[in-house]
Amino acid sequence: MDPLSRFFTWIEDRIERPRLLAIRKALSSDPSLLRPMGFVCREQAERIPDRTALRFEAEEVSFAAYNEGVNRYTHLLRSRGVEKGAVVNIMMENSPDFLMAQGACAKLGAIGALINHHLEAEALVHVHRCSGAEIALVDRAGSQSLGPVSGELSGIEIHGELDEHSRGDSSFRPLREELEDASTSEPELADISLGDVFLYIYTSGTTGFPKPAVVRHLRFTAGGRSLAMMYEVAPDDCTYAPIPLYHGWANFVGFSPAFHTGACFASRRQFSASEFLTDLRRHEVTIFAFVGELCRYLMRTAPSAADRDHKLRLATGAGLRPDIWVDFQKRFGIPKIMDSYGQTEGNVSLQNRRGRVGSVGRSAPDTHDQLRLARHDTETGQLVRGSDGMLIECRVGEPGELLSRISESSPMPFDGYANAADNEQKMIRDCFEQGDLYLRTGDLLRRDRASYYYFVDRLGDTFRWKGENVATLEVEHLLNTAPGVHETAVYGVRVPGAEGRAGMALVVPAEAGHFDPQAFLAHAAKKLPRYARPLFIRVAASMDVTGNFKNRKLHLQAQGFDPGRIADPLFLRDDQTGCFIALDPGVHAEILAGTRQL
Repeated sequence: MDPLSRFFTWIEDRIERPRLLAIRKALSSDPSLLRPMGFVCREQAERIPDRTALRFEAEEVSFAAYNEGVNRYTHLLRSRGVEKGAVVNIMMENSPDFLMAQGACAKLGAIGALINHHLEAEALVHVHRCSGAEIALVDRAGSQSLGPVSGELSGIEIHGELDEHSRGDSSFRPLREELEDASTSEPELADISLGDVFLYIYTSGTTGFPKPAVVRHLRFTAGGRSLAMMYEVAPDDCTYAPIPLYHGWANFVGFSPAFHTGACFASRRQFSASEFLTDLRRHEVTIFAFVGELCRYLMRTAPSAADRDHKLRLATGAGLRPDIWVDFQKRFGIPKIMDSYGQTEGNVSLQNRRGRVGSVGRSAPDTHDQLRLARHDTETGQLVRGSDGMLIECRVGEPGELLSRISESSPMPFDGYANAADNEQKMIRDCFEQGDLYLRTGDLLRRDRASYYYFVDRLGDTFRWKGENVATLEVEHLLNTAPGVHETAVYGVRVPGAEGRAGMALVVPAEAGHFDPQAFLAHAAKKLPRYARPLFIRVAASMDVTGNFKNRKLHLQAQGFDPGRIADPLFLRDDQTGCFIALDPGVHAEILAGTRQL
C-alpha cells in the first residue's frame, strides 16, 4: 500500500475502530451472547413469550408460538431417527414453517440443507442427493416440484403437503398431519458447540450444479449478534427481507440479527414491488434487507406521495448499483444505506458502515492486509504472475480479482463447501510469497485510497472485444441511464471469425412496447468508447433471473443473437449508417458468412 493510501486508510480506521472494538468487547465479555440457535429459541420463548417474532404477510407468530412450532418439528424429526450430524433437506417457500424446521435442526444438532424451491428436473435431484440427507421437509409448492422426480430420490424420506399428485406416492409422508400429532414440549437439546455445522447454503449454480457451502453455528450466531450491534437493532425494530430464506442474505442479515435481539423479522413468500410500501407500513418495518435488483424493481413503480410514509431508518444489502443509489435513497427517504460484500462459502466480509455511495464497503480496521486485488488476464482467464513467479497486486483504482488470505490469523475462518474437493477450485497457493494460501472470490473489484472497495464485475461476465476488456456491470450502470430504459443486462457473445466476444445487451424498456434503438445508441456513443458499446440489442419485457435475482447470463450467451432461436426483437449496430438496424435472418446470415463488417 502506498503512503497516501496508508494515510487515508488510517483516517477511516480511526473513525471506525471505537465502534467495532465495542462490538468485539461485548461479544467476548458476555458468553451468553454466543449460544447456538436451539438454546436461543428456548430462552426467547421463556423471556419474551408474547412478543412478535415473525410476520409473514397477514400472519403473526410470537416467540412462544415459534418455539412450540420448532419443538413440533424437533419431535417429528427425532421420531424419524434424526440425530446430531444428520442432514435434513428443507425445501419450502418463505414461511414461519421454514424457520421452524431450521430451528428444529438447531435443537437436534442436525444440519439443515436449504434447498432452492425454484429448481427443477436434474438440478433438483442433484441438490437433494448431494447433501447426503435421508429425510426432506417440503411444503405444498415443494411437493409439487418433487412429485415428477420422486422416483429418482430413493433413500430420501419426503415429508410434504399431500395433493392429488403425491397422495398415492409411497415416498411421501403427510407432514401437516404429523406436525399436528407432534408434541410441543421442550425437547432435550443436543450437545452442540459453536464449531458444529448448522446449515448447508447452496451456491447459485451459475457454473454447473449448485454446491452446498458450510455454515457453522458460530457464523450464524456471531454474525447475527455483531450485525445487530452494527445496525443498532432494538427489541422494537422490525427487519424486512422479502428474498428467499434459502439464500444466506435473508437468513443471516435479516432473520438472525432480529431473532437474537428479540426483535421482529418480516418477510413474504415472494417479493412484490407493488406490495412493498404496504408491507413496510403493515409490519412497521424499520430495517430493510435487500439485494440490489429489488431496489431497481421498486424504482420502476410509479412514484407516489406515500413513498416516504414508513418508519425505515436503514436499508442494508448487497449489490445496490451506483446508478440508482442516490435516487433510490432520496425517493423513499431512507436515512442510511449500508451496502456490503460477502460470499457464503468464503471468508470475506466487507461492510460499508459509513454509507459511502457506490461502495460495497471495507474490511474491519487492522485486517486490510488479509485482502489483495490481483491482476487478472480476461483473455486467458488466469491471474497474472510477474517475473518472480508471484502474483501482481493491483494499483489503487485498478480492477483485479479479490483474494482473501486463508490462515490461522484470518479474521474469518474458511469453511468452504461440504465436499472438500470443491474447495481446491477456490484456492490458490504461492501468491505473494512462497507457501501462502488465498481464496479466489471470482469477482473483480477495485479499491480507493481509503480502502473502500467497489464491485466491478464477475470474472465470467467480463469479456474482451477489439483488444479491450469490457466490464459488463460498469457498462450496465451507464446504459441503465439511457432514456426509456428500465434495466439492461450486458454480456459477450461469440461471433464466427472474430476474436473475443462482442457486446450484447438485453434491454427492458421503462414502458412496455416503447423502445427507441437510435436514442439508445446516441446515449451509448456519448457514455462509452466504441469497443464497449453493444453490437447487438435484444429487447425483452423482463429480465430472466434466478431465485436470488441474479441475471441468467449464461443462458443469454448460449442463445446468442440468432433470430431463429429468439422471439424478442433483435438489433445490430451498423457503424456505416450510424444506427441500429433490425437483425433479421438475412442480416444474421451475412454475419455468419463474414460478408457484413462488424
